Amino acid sequence: MSVARVPTTDPVRTFARPVDKRSPMPAWAQVQRDLRRQIDQELPAGYQLPTERELSEIYGVSRITIRQALGGLAADGYVERRQGSGTFVADRPEPVQHNFGLRTPWRDRFAAAGQSARSVHLRDEPAVPEPYELTKLITPEEAAAKRVHLKRLHVVDHRAIGITDSWVVQALTPRLSRRTLIDGSLSRTLQEGYGLTPATAANYLEVGAATSHEAELLNATLDAPLFVVWTVSRLADDRLLETTRTVWLGSRVRFHYTDD
Repeated sequence: MSVARVPTTDPVRTFARPVDKRSPMPAWAQVQRDLRRQIDQELPAGYQLPTERELSEIYGVSRITIRQALGGLAADGYVERRQGSGTFVADRPEPVQHNFGLRTPWRDRFAAAGQSARSVHLRDEPAVPEPYELTKLITPEEAAAKRVHLKRLHVVDHRAIGITDSWVVQALTPRLSRRTLIDGSLSRTLQEGYGLTPATAANYLEVGAATSHEAELLNATLDAPLFVVWTVSRLADDRLLETTRTVWLGSRVRFHYTDD
Protein backbone atom coordinates (compact mmCIF):
# COMPACT_ATOMS: atom_id res chain seq x y z
CA MET A 1 0.00 0.00 0.00
CA SER A 2 1.46 3.32 -1.02
CA VAL A 3 1.59 6.13 1.51
CA ALA A 4 -0.52 9.16 0.62
CA ARG A 5 -1.19 12.49 2.24
CA VAL A 6 -4.35 12.13 4.29
CA PRO A 7 -6.74 15.11 4.26
CA THR A 8 -6.82 17.06 7.51
CA THR A 9 -10.62 17.34 7.42
CA ASP A 10 -13.18 14.61 6.87
CA PRO A 11 -14.06 14.79 3.14
CA VAL A 12 -16.53 11.93 3.39
CA ARG A 13 -18.70 13.89 5.82
CA THR A 14 -18.18 17.10 3.82
CA PHE A 15 -18.99 15.72 0.36
CA ALA A 16 -21.42 12.89 1.12
CA ARG A 17 -24.66 12.96 -0.84
CA PRO A 18 -27.70 11.96 1.23
CA VAL A 19 -29.59 8.76 0.52
CA ASP A 20 -32.80 9.35 -1.45
CA LYS A 21 -35.49 7.32 0.33
CA ARG A 22 -37.78 7.67 -2.72
CA SER A 23 -35.26 6.18 -5.15
CA PRO A 24 -35.86 2.63 -6.43
CA MET A 25 -32.12 2.04 -5.91
CA PRO A 26 -31.50 0.31 -2.56
CA ALA A 27 -29.95 2.46 0.18
CA TRP A 28 -26.79 0.33 0.31
CA ALA A 29 -26.28 0.78 -3.46
CA GLN A 30 -26.66 4.56 -3.11
CA VAL A 31 -24.07 4.66 -0.33
CA GLN A 32 -21.75 2.41 -2.33
CA ARG A 33 -22.12 4.61 -5.42
CA ASP A 34 -21.42 7.77 -3.43
CA LEU A 35 -18.34 6.37 -1.71
CA ARG A 36 -17.08 5.06 -5.04
CA ARG A 37 -17.50 8.57 -6.50
CA GLN A 38 -15.54 10.09 -3.61
CA ILE A 39 -12.77 7.51 -3.92
CA ASP A 40 -12.49 8.23 -7.65
CA GLN A 41 -12.46 11.99 -7.20
CA GLU A 42 -11.29 12.91 -3.70
CA LEU A 43 -9.76 10.21 -1.54
CA PRO A 44 -6.14 9.04 -1.88
CA ALA A 45 -4.99 5.45 -1.52
CA GLY A 46 -4.40 4.63 2.14
CA TYR A 47 -7.04 7.05 3.42
CA GLN A 48 -8.99 5.57 6.33
CA LEU A 49 -12.74 5.85 5.95
CA PRO A 50 -14.93 6.79 8.91
CA THR A 51 -16.12 3.89 11.06
CA GLU A 52 -19.33 2.02 10.24
CA ARG A 53 -21.07 3.90 13.06
CA GLU A 54 -19.90 7.26 11.72
CA LEU A 55 -20.88 6.35 8.15
CA SER A 56 -24.27 5.27 9.45
CA GLU A 57 -24.73 8.74 10.97
CA ILE A 58 -23.42 10.52 7.85
CA TYR A 59 -25.80 8.73 5.48
CA GLY A 60 -28.72 8.25 7.87
CA VAL A 61 -28.91 4.49 7.35
CA SER A 62 -28.31 1.39 9.45
CA ARG A 63 -24.89 -0.13 10.06
CA ILE A 64 -26.07 -3.24 8.21
CA THR A 65 -26.63 -1.05 5.14
CA ILE A 66 -23.15 0.47 5.53
CA ARG A 67 -21.61 -2.98 5.93
CA GLN A 68 -23.28 -4.13 2.71
CA ALA A 69 -22.03 -1.07 0.81
CA LEU A 70 -18.46 -1.52 2.09
CA GLY A 71 -18.56 -5.21 1.22
CA GLY A 72 -19.40 -4.36 -2.37
CA LEU A 73 -16.61 -1.78 -2.56
CA ALA A 74 -14.15 -4.33 -1.17
CA ALA A 75 -15.23 -6.93 -3.72
CA ASP A 76 -14.57 -4.46 -6.52
CA GLY A 77 -11.15 -3.50 -5.16
CA TYR A 78 -12.03 0.04 -4.02
CA VAL A 79 -11.35 -0.51 -0.32
CA GLU A 80 -9.46 -2.86 1.99
CA ARG A 81 -11.07 -3.92 5.26
CA ARG A 82 -8.48 -4.68 7.94
CA GLN A 83 -9.59 -6.61 10.99
CA GLY A 84 -9.28 -4.42 14.07
CA SER A 85 -8.01 -1.40 12.12
CA GLY A 86 -10.82 -0.18 9.87
CA THR A 87 -11.54 0.34 6.18
CA PHE A 88 -8.96 1.97 3.90
CA VAL A 89 -9.02 3.22 0.31
CA ALA A 90 -7.20 0.58 -1.74
CA ASP A 91 -4.21 1.21 -3.96
CA ARG A 92 -6.05 0.00 -7.04
CA PRO A 93 -4.29 -1.15 -10.23
CA GLU A 94 -4.44 1.29 -13.13
CA PRO A 95 -7.35 0.58 -15.50
CA VAL A 96 -6.35 -1.35 -18.59
CA GLN A 97 -6.03 0.87 -21.67
CA HIS A 98 -8.40 -0.06 -24.49
CA ASN A 99 -7.72 1.62 -27.84
CA PHE A 100 -10.88 3.04 -29.31
CA GLY A 101 -9.91 1.52 -32.66
CA LEU A 102 -12.41 -1.21 -31.86
CA ARG A 103 -11.75 -3.30 -34.98
CA THR A 104 -8.26 -4.22 -33.77
CA PRO A 105 -8.39 -7.50 -31.77
CA TRP A 106 -8.42 -6.40 -28.14
CA ARG A 107 -6.31 -9.34 -26.93
CA ASP A 108 -3.50 -8.40 -29.33
CA ARG A 109 -3.34 -4.88 -27.91
CA PHE A 110 -3.09 -6.09 -24.33
CA ALA A 111 -0.52 -8.76 -25.22
CA ALA A 112 1.60 -6.10 -26.92
CA ALA A 113 1.54 -4.15 -23.65
CA GLY A 114 2.84 -7.18 -21.75
CA GLN A 115 -0.50 -8.12 -20.19
CA SER A 116 -2.10 -11.55 -20.05
CA ALA A 117 -5.37 -11.45 -21.98
CA ARG A 118 -7.84 -14.19 -22.82
CA SER A 119 -11.50 -14.85 -23.56
CA VAL A 120 -13.51 -17.63 -21.95
CA HIS A 121 -16.40 -19.12 -23.91
CA LEU A 122 -19.30 -19.42 -21.46
CA ARG A 123 -20.86 -22.49 -23.05
CA ASP A 124 -23.34 -23.12 -20.21
CA GLU A 125 -24.99 -19.72 -20.56
CA PRO A 126 -28.53 -19.92 -22.02
CA ALA A 127 -29.12 -18.44 -25.46
CA VAL A 128 -30.70 -15.00 -25.24
CA PRO A 129 -32.49 -13.06 -27.99
CA GLU A 130 -30.80 -10.19 -29.74
CA PRO A 131 -31.59 -6.87 -27.98
CA TYR A 132 -33.79 -4.32 -29.70
CA GLU A 133 -30.86 -1.87 -29.75
CA LEU A 134 -29.17 -4.19 -32.27
CA THR A 135 -32.19 -5.27 -34.30
CA LYS A 136 -33.00 -1.64 -35.08
CA LEU A 137 -29.52 -1.30 -36.67
CA ILE A 138 -30.18 -4.02 -39.28
CA THR A 139 -32.93 -4.75 -41.80
CA PRO A 140 -36.08 -6.70 -40.83
CA GLU A 141 -34.99 -9.52 -43.14
CA GLU A 142 -31.61 -9.73 -41.42
CA ALA A 143 -33.23 -9.64 -38.00
CA ALA A 144 -35.52 -12.52 -38.97
CA ALA A 145 -32.66 -14.78 -40.13
CA LYS A 146 -31.56 -17.52 -37.75
CA ARG A 147 -28.54 -16.61 -35.64
CA VAL A 148 -26.25 -18.46 -33.22
CA HIS A 149 -25.75 -16.83 -29.81
CA LEU A 150 -22.37 -17.04 -28.03
CA LYS A 151 -21.18 -15.40 -24.79
CA ARG A 152 -17.54 -14.79 -23.79
CA LEU A 153 -15.95 -13.42 -20.63
CA HIS A 154 -12.83 -11.27 -21.19
CA VAL A 155 -10.03 -11.49 -18.62
CA VAL A 156 -6.83 -9.42 -18.30
CA ASP A 157 -4.18 -10.31 -15.73
CA HIS A 158 -6.69 -12.64 -14.01
CA ARG A 159 -9.30 -9.88 -13.65
CA ALA A 160 -12.60 -10.03 -15.54
CA ILE A 161 -13.02 -6.80 -17.47
CA GLY A 162 -15.79 -7.42 -20.00
CA ILE A 163 -18.47 -9.64 -21.52
CA THR A 164 -19.43 -10.06 -25.18
CA ASP A 165 -22.68 -11.49 -26.51
CA SER A 166 -22.62 -12.26 -30.25
CA TRP A 167 -25.37 -13.25 -32.67
CA VAL A 168 -23.80 -14.84 -35.77
CA VAL A 169 -25.70 -15.64 -38.99
CA GLN A 170 -26.30 -19.38 -38.83
CA ALA A 171 -26.36 -19.95 -42.60
CA LEU A 172 -22.74 -18.72 -42.83
CA THR A 173 -21.48 -20.74 -39.86
CA PRO A 174 -22.94 -24.27 -39.78
CA ARG A 175 -22.39 -26.17 -36.51
CA LEU A 176 -20.78 -23.12 -34.90
CA SER A 177 -22.64 -23.75 -31.63
CA ARG A 178 -20.90 -27.15 -31.36
CA ARG A 179 -17.39 -25.91 -32.03
CA THR A 180 -14.74 -25.04 -29.50
CA LEU A 181 -13.66 -21.46 -30.14
CA ILE A 182 -9.98 -21.11 -31.07
CA ASP A 183 -8.30 -19.62 -27.97
CA GLY A 184 -11.76 -18.48 -26.92
CA SER A 185 -11.81 -16.09 -29.89
CA LEU A 186 -14.87 -15.89 -32.12
CA SER A 187 -13.06 -13.74 -34.71
CA ARG A 188 -10.25 -16.31 -35.07
CA THR A 189 -12.77 -19.13 -35.29
CA LEU A 190 -14.74 -17.35 -38.02
CA GLN A 191 -11.58 -16.56 -39.97
CA GLU A 192 -9.75 -19.87 -39.64
CA GLY A 193 -12.75 -22.19 -39.47
CA TYR A 194 -15.06 -20.55 -42.01
CA GLY A 195 -12.89 -18.14 -44.00
CA LEU A 196 -15.03 -15.21 -42.81
CA THR A 197 -13.50 -11.82 -42.01
CA PRO A 198 -15.68 -8.74 -41.53
CA ALA A 199 -14.93 -5.93 -43.97
CA THR A 200 -16.81 -3.27 -41.99
CA ALA A 201 -17.83 -2.90 -38.35
CA ALA A 202 -20.17 -0.12 -37.22
CA ASN A 203 -19.69 0.59 -33.50
CA TYR A 204 -21.93 2.53 -31.11
CA LEU A 205 -20.76 3.40 -27.58
CA GLU A 206 -22.94 4.29 -24.61
CA VAL A 207 -22.79 4.14 -20.81
CA GLY A 208 -24.75 1.62 -18.76
CA ALA A 209 -24.87 -0.12 -15.40
CA ALA A 210 -24.23 -3.76 -14.52
CA THR A 211 -27.20 -6.06 -14.08
CA SER A 212 -27.10 -8.59 -11.26
CA HIS A 213 -25.92 -11.33 -13.64
CA GLU A 214 -23.26 -9.12 -15.24
CA ALA A 215 -22.04 -8.07 -11.81
CA GLU A 216 -21.75 -11.74 -10.83
CA LEU A 217 -19.74 -12.66 -13.95
CA LEU A 218 -17.45 -9.64 -13.58
CA ASN A 219 -17.07 -10.01 -9.81
CA ALA A 220 -18.28 -6.42 -9.57
CA THR A 221 -20.98 -4.58 -7.69
CA LEU A 222 -24.58 -4.17 -8.74
CA ASP A 223 -24.98 -0.92 -10.69
CA ALA A 224 -21.23 -0.82 -11.46
CA PRO A 225 -20.64 1.58 -14.41
CA LEU A 226 -20.17 -0.07 -17.80
CA PHE A 227 -19.10 1.00 -21.27
CA VAL A 228 -21.57 -0.68 -23.64
CA VAL A 229 -20.49 -1.18 -27.27
CA TRP A 230 -23.01 -2.26 -29.90
CA THR A 231 -21.43 -3.57 -33.13
CA VAL A 232 -22.77 -4.61 -36.53
CA SER A 233 -20.20 -6.48 -38.67
CA ARG A 234 -20.60 -7.11 -42.40
CA LEU A 235 -18.71 -8.97 -45.11
CA ALA A 236 -17.21 -7.32 -48.19
CA ASP A 237 -20.44 -7.92 -50.16
CA ASP A 238 -22.40 -6.14 -47.37
CA ARG A 239 -23.98 -9.35 -46.04
CA LEU A 240 -24.52 -9.34 -42.31
CA LEU A 241 -22.03 -11.54 -40.42
CA GLU A 242 -22.75 -10.81 -36.77
CA THR A 243 -24.06 -8.34 -34.24
CA THR A 244 -22.49 -7.98 -30.80
CA ARG A 245 -23.07 -6.34 -27.45
CA THR A 246 -19.90 -5.91 -25.40
CA VAL A 247 -19.77 -4.46 -21.90
CA TRP A 248 -16.50 -3.24 -20.37
CA LEU A 249 -16.30 -2.63 -16.63
CA GLY A 250 -15.77 1.10 -16.15
CA SER A 251 -13.59 0.70 -13.06
CA ARG A 252 -11.15 -1.58 -14.92
CA VAL A 253 -11.12 -0.26 -18.49
CA ARG A 254 -10.23 3.14 -19.90
CA PHE A 255 -10.80 3.96 -23.56
CA HIS A 256 -8.43 6.10 -25.58
CA TYR A 257 -8.31 7.20 -29.18
CA THR A 258 -5.31 7.84 -31.41
CA ASP A 259 -5.73 9.56 -34.73
CA ASP A 260 -3.40 7.41 -36.84
